[in-house]
Amino acid sequence: MKMKKLLAAVLSALMLASLLAACGGQPAANSQQPSEAPSQPAEGAKTYQFWGTYEESGENASMLNAAFLLNLNEDGTAVTDKNMFANFDASDAATNPTFTASYMSGTWKEVEKDGVACLQIKIAYVDEAGAESNAQTAYAYDVAGVYSFDLTFPVVPGMSYTRVASMEGKEGKNFADANAFIQAYKQEFTAPEHVGTFADAEKNATAYLQADGALLLYAGYDKFADGTWNLADGAISITLGGEAVDVTMDGNKATFSTERDLGDGNTAAYTFVCEDISALPAPEGGQAPAEGGEPAGEEGIASYQAGGLVLVLLDDTNMKVKYPEYGMERDGFTYVLEGSTLTVTAPGEDVLGAFGQIWAAMGAEKWTIDGGTATKAE
Repeated sequence: MKMKKLLAAVLSALMLASLLAACGGQPAANSQQPSEAPSQPAEGAKTYQFWGTYEESGENASMLNAAFLLNLNEDGTAVTDKNMFANFDASDAATNPTFTASYMSGTWKEVEKDGVACLQIKIAYVDEAGAESNAQTAYAYDVAGVYSFDLTFPVVPGMSYTRVASMEGKEGKNFADANAFIQAYKQEFTAPEHVGTFADAEKNATAYLQADGALLLYAGYDKFADGTWNLADGAISITLGGEAVDVTMDGNKATFSTERDLGDGNTAAYTFVCEDISALPAPEGGQAPAEGGEPAGEEGIASYQAGGLVLVLLDDTNMKVKYPEYGMERDGFTYVLEGSTLTVTAPGEDVLGAFGQIWAAMGAEKWTIDGGTATKAE
């Protein structure tokens, strides 16, 4: 819980910093000088350039993932630029809100450490008042002309919440300038496969309706929730986290609202709208039966009503599970039936997808069979 609160505080601060950068350009701290004076350039002084990335997956990738470009200049200064490439903005560095020039700065020099020649790199974040934080001293060694070290950088400058990017470099330049660096790491967002969408245009959020009945909610480029959807009798039904969501209909226009939990009591609210649900195809598996109705006859050698699920034995070892209320089903299950005990093995998450939430909430490994009914074994 403490880590979750810390992450929420960090992400809130980071989003604020991003908004400030977008409204007013780069922070003034980027132009501050490091406290340690650089060494004076010598005749024929060398320059070096390092580059590296930090990447992770998950709903906060666009706030955390970044590429770094470190220039060791002739005058002994060390300057690190940062590009948050997971925001999918590859525009010019001068006006790109996801690019920060001189994100960290400091000095460098050639030294010997334990008798081995290397580069000593001292860098830190310098705030508007000239105070340093997140300072580190790193040593980069030459291995066949390639240097490397681990850059510890703050997720939010001035805070102790850090990540590590592996950097490699060489004498001279690998990237001609900041724009070449941005282009080298640019990415294009690929939306999940979908048959329709709901959107909150004001807050750049999208709900993707997938053909199998899965629902994926994105804020910008981060997925923050998933659920299910279905069409029945000219209306659309939606669940998030296993709970039904109120959907308001106005003719063919459908609207629902939800919140994103940012932790520490903070939330972000979204209102998703689909202008015309009549253009949507029904999810694979068909529409749900009318309320109180019975599921249609099931194919296979046997089937069992298991609460809101239907367990369908396809042959002597393979099984599929149906969720008639929302017209969803998944193959890939296997089973062993011994007397009145049905032991079920579910497929991996990559196969289950959003259906995994339903199975986790309603399913079980062992069931007790009584006629056409299956009951979870205690």
